[in-house]
Amino acid sequence: MTEKDEVKEKLVDPESIKELEKEKRKKSRKKRREEEQKIMFPTKMTRYIWFVIIFASLVNGFDSWCSVALNLAMGSLVENYDILGKLTNPNLFVYFGLAGSPVTMGVILSIAGTGVIAATSFKYLTDKYGRRPLTLLTAILFTAFTVLTAFAPATSEGLLIFLTFRVCSNFFLAADVVIIIVAEESPNHLRGRLIGIVFALSALGGTACGLVQSAGVRIPIPGPWGFGGSWSSHMTVWQSMFFLSIIGYLFIIPLFFFLKETGPFKVMKKYEDWRKKKGLKPKTGWFTPLQRKYARGLTVGCVIVFLAQLMYFSQGTFFALYYAKELNVSTGRLGILSFPVLVSGGLGLFIAGSVIDRWGRLPTLHRAGMGAMITGASYAWPSIFIAGDIPNSLITGIVVLSLSLFIFFVTLMLVCGALAGIEMVPTHIRSTTQGWIGAISRAAVMAVPIMVMFGAEAVGGLGLSYQFIFALNVMPLTTIMFTVYVLAVEGKGRQIDEIVATEIYSKMKRVSDYNKPYYYYFLTMTAQFTCLTIYGLTTNGTLLGIIIMVSIYFSISIICFIIIIIVRGWFTE
Repeated sequence: MTEKDEVKEKLVDPESIKELEKEKRKKSRKKRREEEQKIMFPTKMTRYIWFVIIFASLVNGFDSWCSVALNLAMGSLVENYDILGKLTNPNLFVYFGLAGSPVTMGVILSIAGTGVIAATSFKYLTDKYGRRPLTLLTAILFTAFTVLTAFAPATSEGLLIFLTFRVCSNFFLAADVVIIIVAEESPNHLRGRLIGIVFALSALGGTACGLVQSAGVRIPIPGPWGFGGSWSSHMTVWQSMFFLSIIGYLFIIPLFFFLKETGPFKVMKKYEDWRKKKGLKPKTGWFTPLQRKYARGLTVGCVIVFLAQLMYFSQGTFFALYYAKELNVSTGRLGILSFPVLVSGGLGLFIAGSVIDRWGRLPTLHRAGMGAMITGASYAWPSIFIAGDIPNSLITGIVVLSLSLFIFFVTLMLVCGALAGIEMVPTHIRSTTQGWIGAISRAAVMAVPIMVMFGAEAVGGLGLSYQFIFALNVMPLTTIMFTVYVLAVEGKGRQIDEIVATEIYSKMKRVSDYNKPYYYYFLTMTAQFTCLTIYGLTTNGTLLGIIIMVSIYFSISIICFIIIIIVRGWFTE
């Protein structure tokens, strides 16, 4: 009997017909899954992926522009005076009459950061409605409120207006959404590298802002920009920087129309629609990432990014005050010495992706952590040897070099921590989880102005110092390194969904030396508490003030690690 006759015979038999239909459906499902795999996980670079990289870099670049504009506004590099010697280009402190109240300004900047915490709602909408529509909405509204920030008048009411617009612009922060898009569109073996490129190119926005501000650009828009709300024909330089972010519309909106929805979201949305038809509950939600089964990825991302922000933001924001007040650096030299710090941050962003993909996530975090520990010590300690008001070029050189290297290493840790958090959660909550990570890590950014300025300027009546506060960062740095060791997973070259399925939902083995990392950690932290307290005495601060600041950093680090221990227990058998 020929093969053709066998097929004809099967077509007559009802059981054979069912079998053929079953095989046909099986082949159809297999073909569909293969097509979905191609959509979800591209294996090589394409023109469209390069377009996504450029688009994401532009969005991130204007976020970086606005962040640098705010930092430079606190200590303008350009000061203009009229013929009567009156200051016509005040910095943020002088503009709002807070020149003698730096701690108050720190509190105000902390309040402005609450917008990012509230932005978790938008991250949930990104998981529900898609990456593409929310990218446009957040980019437009973020830029709009940033531009409006420039129009705050130099009055007490103007300070409230400034604060309101800063909260709103932070609420619509768009950079996190495009990072999700890049992560989901990238080939597995290039994911870290491409995200690193986006972070690196975004640094160009901050650099451009710094160059424009250094040139003293002032937009000729008349308004109540003078002292006490008096009339002025031009905005100040820092106002002009916020206003110039309107340029973002010329790039972001036209390019948006070429942006597609990501493959993983399309597949996930199809599955969610099927669940809806079946009357099942949706898997997305604001609080879904807080469920125990997702705790490992959420905790790793939150702890690493929170503590890295605590270090990065404190030293990256207040190094200029440190240079001026404790290294006696003149205003003219300050701009020059700031350049290597900015370059090191940009260099760290530029090579971060390549390093992460080459070394792996966990080795990068450990090696960068060790580098940050060594350079951080070299950065914080030398200034105690400066006598009186006499500048010391050798010590200044050591401090600048050490700070540049420290920023470089912490930048690697930030990128790696952000990537680890993205890789350890499933598609349907990826953006919402990143929103929670961003919100919680933003708490560090909010706390830093109060902690640093209170510790350096207020506690002990100027007895404490910025270099002592910076030395305290060794505690959160140590916590990050132990967190990586006991809870993080390696995602090098692996599909995102594979990492989730094999690492997050499965149990870790309880080995014989399970508790050893805990002993080492608490022993290390006790030694650091003692050493930092002794070191604090070199600043001539009061013993009570020293104990207060050491205890704050010690408590934050211990609380984070206790959370890690609890979560590790949930995923260990």
